[in-house]
Amino acid sequence: MTPPAMTPPALTPPPAVAPATQPAPTPKPATSTTPPAAATHKPAGTFGFARPIDLGMQIARALAAGDFAQAGEMAGAGDANRANAASTVLEKITKGLGFKIGPEDRVQILGQVGEATRMTIPLIKPGETLPSLTMQLDVVRDAKTGWKISQFVLPKELQSAVASMSPPPAPPSGTAPAAPGTAPAAPPAMKGAPLFAVELEPDALTVAHQFVQALLNQDFVSSRKLTDGTKVPNQKLAGLCIVFEEGAYTLKPSKPLVMTTAGPLNAWVIAQVQSEKLQQATEFGLEMQRVGEGSPWIISGLNLSDLLSSFAKGAGKMGVPYTPIVSNPRGGESLALYYEYDQAELHPRAEKQLEIVAGLLKANPTRKLRIAGHTDAKGADDYNLRLSSARAISVKKKLAALGVSPEQVVTEGLGKTAPISPNQKADGTDDPEGRSRNRRAEIFLDF
Repeated sequence: MTPPAMTPPALTPPPAVAPATQPAPTPKPATSTTPPAAATHKPAGTFGFARPIDLGMQIARALAAGDFAQAGEMAGAGDANRANAASTVLEKITKGLGFKIGPEDRVQILGQVGEATRMTIPLIKPGETLPSLTMQLDVVRDAKTGWKISQFVLPKELQSAVASMSPPPAPPSGTAPAAPGTAPAAPPAMKGAPLFAVELEPDALTVAHQFVQALLNQDFVSSRKLTDGTKVPNQKLAGLCIVFEEGAYTLKPSKPLVMTTAGPLNAWVIAQVQSEKLQQATEFGLEMQRVGEGSPWIISGLNLSDLLSSFAKGAGKMGVPYTPIVSNPRGGESLALYYEYDQAELHPRAEKQLEIVAGLLKANPTRKLRIAGHTDAKGADDYNLRLSSARAISVKKKLAALGVSPEQVVTEGLGKTAPISPNQKADGTDDPEGRSRNRRAEIFLDF
């Protein structure tokens, strides 16, 4: 699978906010990387933000404080009609429907779609204590005022907050209808495109973010629910959980996701991650599909070549051999654990890998897996068969110690018959690095 080029092609940008009715001030210089302190109330049209996150946090602070006028002014960016409409809807969400604004440190950048940067503000449902919904903001850069809001995207639970607004006038004859899956609402007095839209189903960028967060949190079950099981194998998801845990990866805060292509039924998203532990930044691709407009988006493919290559290069810094996801000579992919020369004892880093696998098996006793042990080319064939079998059995014993039923695990020893790397160099001399990759046990998640 070859994804589209990583450089995002031009997409149709979100509708621009109507021009400000007052002169905009000179933007504030970006002299600090910390969010600004809660601002004092300012007249309409005088807000300037050097970073998208500054705007998102300031909106969240104003809403948490019940200052809907200030929140509306920031949303209106100098347009009095948009400011009044924003104030009305935002007050309806919090005072009318009873939603609360979540912790400020949960305001985050979701990613980039065309020219817009999308952020999320956490929301707490009435009667609950933790955020379970988000309000999304699409923001665009303005040459005069810095970053400003082009649109709010609300979850369907907040649809009634905009339903009471006067509907926009009917579009002129020949005007294209609104995009499926959204329910825009705006009073006729507002200029330009609607400031609020209701998302009836999470869009591709939101689903991609949910998927990556599940993997980063080692939540295999949630990530599995967001994928097409016929196209994305279990071992690839489990391997990603292992890579993220071992490398302590996090999403890049400034631009975590980038929508590179987007169509009605297909989309490509690039997830950008970083690891302080490995001192590297890398990325991987998500192919997404849905069966029809208005249907849920799912992950239908993963391109992990850059991520796994970067992880393999940095793994030596933590003493972890190579990558846990390998292409099997028999076809398909598998999880791999590596061994020292002439040893059958598990590497210490295999402990966490097997904890993840054990959790999958214990969650459903009907699931089974196969473990195939392998050796390099040194030594007699019968000795290598015994050694490879011992390596597979060592994995089974560890899984049993973690609570997995022995009936769920089948082992076999293949000796040196299925190498994944050359045991010798092209000139016929020994290849120690290639042989070290062949000293392994492969796990096949057959469920």
